[in-house]
Amino acid sequence: MIIIARTGILLLLLLVSSVEGASVADQMPGQFDSLGPTVQQLENADGRRIHYIDDGVDQGVPVVFTGGLGTSVRAIRLLDFLRTLRQQLAIRMITVERNGFGQTDYDPSLDMSSYAEDVELVLDHLGIDKFILFGISGGGPYTAKIASRNNDRLISIHMAATSPLIGQADWCEASGAISAYRDLLAYPMQFFGFPSSSPMHHVEGFQDTAFDEAARAHNLRGQGADPTPLDHETLLYCKQGVIDTSQVETDLYVYKGLADALLKTEEDDQWQTSYPKAKVILRQYPGEGHDVQYRHLDQVLLDMAGYGPQILVCKAGSNQLVPPSEIKQSLAGGATFGLCIWQQ
Repeated sequence: MIIIARTGILLLLLLVSSVEGASVADQMPGQFDSLGPTVQQLENADGRRIHYIDDGVDQGVPVVFTGGLGTSVRAIRLLDFLRTLRQQLAIRMITVERNGFGQTDYDPSLDMSSYAEDVELVLDHLGIDKFILFGISGGGPYTAKIASRNNDRLISIHMAATSPLIGQADWCEASGAISAYRDLLAYPMQFFGFPSSSPMHHVEGFQDTAFDEAARAHNLRGQGADPTPLDHETLLYCKQGVIDTSQVETDLYVYKGLADALLKTEEDDQWQTSYPKAKVILRQYPGEGHDVQYRHLDQVLLDMAGYGPQILVCKAGSNQLVPPSEIKQSLAGGATFGLCIWQQ
C-alpha cells in the first residue's frame, strides 16, 4: 500500500509537471527581445564607412537625431525610456555617427558639411525624402547645417538645450568650459554624469546608459580616450562660424531650461533672429538645466507627431494636452509639465 501510494503521488507530480510544462511551452516567445538598435554601415563614393541607426516604424515619420558633443551613434539609446510612446506616435529615429567617435574612424579633413552629406546619403539610401530634425546640445550646429542644405525636405526642426550663438565670436572666446571636457574622456562617469538634482535619476538605468555611451564614444575602437576627435569637433564650431539659416522655412521648436548655465547669454528672440522665415515655438522651463532634451522628451515627441503647439501636463493625476493660452492657469492650478509618471 505504501509503495502504491508513493507511486500514485509520483504519477500525480509527473502529470502536474507535464501540464505546467506544456503551458510554459505554449507561452514561449516567438522572437528575441531587443538589446537596442543595430548599428549599420554604408560606404560613400570614397569608400569611407558611415555608421548609422535606423530605429522605429519603417513607415513612420522619419526623425534625424543628432546627439550632443562627443557622442556616438548609440547615444540614441538615451531616448529609449519613452520608446513605447515613440512607437505609439509612429516616429522613426535615424542617427548618423560623427567623425572620430564610436565606430567611426577619425579624418581631420572632415567638417560639418561632410557630416550633412553623410546624413543625406543615409536618407537617400533609406528612400526618405521629407524628414524632421532633432538636435540637442552640441548637436545643434550640425542640425542647423543639415537644415540650411535641405530646406525643401524639412517637416519641422526641434532644438533642445542648444543655441544658435554657437560659432559666434563672443561664444568662441568664452568656450573654454567646453574644451575642458577633453580632460574627462578617460573618466566616462564624469564626462556623462548628470548632477544629483537631475530628474533623469528617476528613470531606471538612464545614468548607467549614459556612462556606457561615454565609454563607447571614446574607447570602442581602442582609441583609449584620445581627445583628438573631440578637440576637432570643438574647434569646428568656431571654424564653421554662424550657420546661415535665414532661408529655412518650417516650424522650429526650441526647448530651453532657464537655469541652463551653458545657455545663459542667449536672448529669447535669438532663435527668431537666426531663423527669420521659420515659425518659432519657444518652450521654456523655469529652474531646469541642461537636461531638458530628456526630461521633456515626451513633449518633443508629441510636437514631432503634430500635436504641437499644445502642451502636455499632468493635472490631478491625469495626462492632458492644453493649448498655450491655458498653460499659466493650468500650472497655477497645480499642473506640472510632462507625463504624470514624472511625479511618481
